[in-house]
Amino acid sequence: MAILVACVFWLTAVLALSIALMRERSQSLQQAQDETSTMATVLEENMARTFGSVDIALLGISSYFASRSLSRHDPQARKLMLKYLQYLPAVRALFVIGPNGFIQHDTDYPTTPDVSLMDRDYFRQYIENENLKQGLSSAMLSRSGTGWFVASTRRIVSPSGEFKGVVVAAVQLDSLSRLYHKLHLRPGQVMSLYHADGRLIARHPDDDASIGRTYGHLPLFALYLPRERAASYTTAGPPFNYQRIASYRGLEHQPLVVVLSTRESVALEAWRRTATGAIGAAVVLSLLMFSGVFFYIQRQQQVQRAIALQAAQAEATALAEANAKFRTFFEQGRYFACVLSRDGTILEANDASLIHSGYTREQVIGQKYWSGSWWSNMPDHAENVEKGFEQVLNGRAFTCEAIYSRADGTRRMVELVLSPILDANEALLAVAAVGIDITDRKLKEEKLRDLADELTNADRLKGEFLATLSHELRNLLAPLQSGLDILERLPPDSPATSRARRILQNQTDQMGRMIEDLLDVARINSGKVRLECERVDLRDVLVNVAESAQTFMEPAGHEFKVSLPDAPLHMDVDAGRMHQVFINLLSNAAKYTPPGGQIELSAFRKDHEAVVQISDNGIGIPVEAQAKIFQMFEQIGEHGSKAQGGLGIGLALVQRLVALHGGRVEAFSEGANLGSTFTVHLPLTGHRVAPS
Repeated sequence: MAILVACVFWLTAVLALSIALMRERSQSLQQAQDETSTMATVLEENMARTFGSVDIALLGISSYFASRSLSRHDPQARKLMLKYLQYLPAVRALFVIGPNGFIQHDTDYPTTPDVSLMDRDYFRQYIENENLKQGLSSAMLSRSGTGWFVASTRRIVSPSGEFKGVVVAAVQLDSLSRLYHKLHLRPGQVMSLYHADGRLIARHPDDDASIGRTYGHLPLFALYLPRERAASYTTAGPPFNYQRIASYRGLEHQPLVVVLSTRESVALEAWRRTATGAIGAAVVLSLLMFSGVFFYIQRQQQVQRAIALQAAQAEATALAEANAKFRTFFEQGRYFACVLSRDGTILEANDASLIHSGYTREQVIGQKYWSGSWWSNMPDHAENVEKGFEQVLNGRAFTCEAIYSRADGTRRMVELVLSPILDANEALLAVAAVGIDITDRKLKEEKLRDLADELTNADRLKGEFLATLSHELRNLLAPLQSGLDILERLPPDSPATSRARRILQNQTDQMGRMIEDLLDVARINSGKVRLECERVDLRDVLVNVAESAQTFMEPAGHEFKVSLPDAPLHMDVDAGRMHQVFINLLSNAAKYTPPGGQIELSAFRKDHEAVVQISDNGIGIPVEAQAKIFQMFEQIGEHGSKAQGGLGIGLALVQRLVALHGGRVEAFSEGANLGSTFTVHLPLTGHRVAPS
């Protein structure tokens, strides 16, 4: 309680002292600001009188020359200008520039150089702006390099409105500086005269090195002056870069700005002495009070130390228990984990990481994580992990999928996460590297993607098949409808009627074969197809096939050859299904072989198999398409336009029927337009195995 009372008393005293000091400081600054503002006003009036008198003189000279046409360097004109010049202490010279840009009259004659002043802004502005009557230039350096000056100018216009030139007063800037020397500025005060465009014209105390430099980027010109012509503000920025009070005044009739600044440290010198004494007294009082409090607190701390010791012992026990739990979690986790130093050295590695990698703890601890045995044969993954470690050093976690090598040479994929371990102050202590073996998951995902691709392709093929089926049925129905119309209109015994009957029969037979193929595919896919096998000589089946094939070989003009062995080829097959297989293959060969092509059917015995080959010199099969021609509904893109009908199920049906007989069918082509060969392998009697 005693400490609380002492603290309240001390805080009250300190607060009262602080308020008093802050109040006095504010008053000192306000007084300095008032003085600065008043002095700036005086300087503004002084500059207004100085440049106002120059403008009056220019007005008188311009009026004199407006109504006269004088020869160049007229003595009377020079005498008049010299008379005005003696009343203008800040003006170095007066001169008149003719419309051609050359000096016509001046107070410096005969030393006046005969050069054109057409390039000077203070003259060119009257050429570019016919309405301009008077002007004041920014600070500029004389052509001779003798010093800086500003040009106060006025247009000379004849009574008839003719432009007769410009009268110029060269105000020497060092003469303005001499005028400012007569000002009794306080220590820490600086007076500056600027052009409205920000260029420095004069400064006191002297700063001749800055004359002519532009300060248009300062807040005075960019912020304050556009809002108010006269104001005060505080700043610590350029051109002096110390804390100061600045007061500015913009002249009403001239593009000039007067600025007076007072260094804040000088204005606060008296206050600072008062504050130092007051703070010293407060310090002495505080020392006396706190010395008493110190002894009281010291006794209380002895009691607190005993309590803190007990609390520390309890915290140490809890920390040991938490550490034991962490070690259990770290060592027994199924993931593999490492703790890395800030330079990437492996400090700790759990048992799971050693088991997964196949390395011992001695082989791992002390290595750089990205240089370890895991990445020995995979520099790309090691480089990626090293870049990720640099990201973690900047406070961001890094995640990637990487392949690592085990000691037995096998490779596995891991999902790796590098995370920063921070202390209570957010400083980096270490880096945690945690990984989960995702090899099996990736394999499953890849299989799922392949399955999805297959399903998508199957759906596409199904849509194409339905569109093709609709087209084929429409192609069959059109001749049927035409044939029926002919039968209704013509006599039954006419030649056209007989031809219509043949067309109807052909179209009906083709539709029957198409429907039978569809039913066969459905039966095979559902496992309901029945084979009525019997022992036959495959040569007899092929002879019947060759006779049936003539019906579509002859109209196309194909050269059809058949080559059969002399020895019988006995096998147990469904002769009808075999006839269907080879008719489909020969029909395909006829469709995709240009008219007049060559097609050959050959058979021979090889070991325990009968081999049947159907070759053609047709449009062939692209290499990239040969792997999928036996898929259901599949038709090679560029063949589709050349096929004479078809649903894309013929080769798929051939493959399934051959497989049901324990055989296999193969397709080969050297490429587009190079023909193709289909080879059927069938087991001979006594050598048949169960179909796959």
